[in-house]
Amino acid sequence: MIAIVSSTVAPSTLPSHDGTRTTFTPEQRLEQTRGTVASLVELGANEIFIADNSAGGWLHGRESELAPARVLHFDHPPIRNKGIGEMWLLLGALPSLPDGVPILKISGRYRVGKDTGLALDEADVAAKIYAQGNRREISTRCYLLRDRAIAQGFWERTLDEIYAPQARIVGPRSFWRMIQNSLRPGRDTFRYGDPPGSVEAAAYNAISHLGLRLRSIEHLAVEGILGSWINPSVKE
Repeated sequence: MIAIVSSTVAPSTLPSHDGTRTTFTPEQRLEQTRGTVASLVELGANEIFIADNSAGGWLHGRESELAPARVLHFDHPPIRNKGIGEMWLLLGALPSLPDGVPILKISGRYRVGKDTGLALDEADVAAKIYAQGNRREISTRCYLLRDRAIAQGFWERTLDEIYAPQARIVGPRSFWRMIQNSLRPGRDTFRYGDPPGSVEAAAYNAISHLGLRLRSIEHLAVEGILGSWINPSVKE
């Protein structure tokens, strides 16, 4: 098993769709990311890759502080939808990942415990599922994929699913919006390149539409602190 960490040690000052990106300093976020790496070493990951898009190249020259992980640097424009930014990172890192081995994806600054229930058995994806009514999501903080080919299809389709709702009619409001914007495109102010869609719902839809075999995990053993202004702790 290898691990890929989606990371932004030093975020842009542009707010995300759900508010301020972080109240932690880059130094604090770097220390939290060291905890991510340490947990993956303890879990037994054979290789650890960190895909990082810190603003201004903040992490350049400090890669050794995240050893034994290999840091992959990316220079992406700031975007409010953090899920889109994460898909850019993962797809950008894809050519560096070895083939034929399971891939554990974890978001930077979170830690995964040795008692995690993540295991594939015969599945293509192992993840924690959340359900509310007819809506289904997976936790994108941490999940396990069978190999690089599955990862590529899954990440590409997840990105598609984030953008897709803007081109679909799901009720009277979306129907009327599409009619208006088609007749008067000059008045269309929607940010199609940076929509507010949920990556968690998009990921579940991608699995469903691709027909991937999904194993539901009850206990991820993942914990960390959100970077929002109230800094709540998260355990899954």
